[in-house]
Amino acid sequence: MSLRHFFSGLMVTTLAQVLLSGIFLLAYPPLKAHLGFILMSIAVMLLFCVMVFVAARIIARNPKGAAYIRLVMVAVFLKILVCLALIIGYTKGFSPADHTFVWPFLMIYITSTIYEVIFLDRTAKQTKSTQA
Repeated sequence: MSLRHFFSGLMVTTLAQVLLSGIFLLAYPPLKAHLGFILMSIAVMLLFCVMVFVAARIIARNPKGAAYIRLVMVAVFLKILVCLALIIGYTKGFSPADHTFVWPFLMIYITSTIYEVIFLDRTAKQTKSTQA
C-alpha cells in the first residue's frame, strides 16, 4: 500500500470517527462532558495506525513470513494495552460521572481496527507481489 493510499484511507477513517462522534454528541448531549477523551482517543488511534503501518512496511520486506505474523500479534497486544491505558487513565484521572464515554470509544476502536486490518492486508499482499 502506498503512502498516499494509506494516508487518504486514514483521513477517511478519521473523518468517519469525527462524524460518528458528532452524531453520538447530538443524540446524547451529556456526552459533551467526554469530548476531550473522545478527541484524545481519535488522536491516539490515528498515531497507533501510523506506527503500525511504518512497522508493517519495514517488516513486510523480511523474507520470513513469520515476522509479519509476529508484528500483527504484537500490534494486537499493544492496541489492547493502549486502549486499557486510555480508559483506565481517563476513569482514574478525571473520575467521569458516568460511563457513556465507552460507546464513542468502542466506535473509534472498531473503525480503527477495521482500517488497520485493511492496510495490514494490503501491505502484506503488495510486498508479496513485488517480491515474486
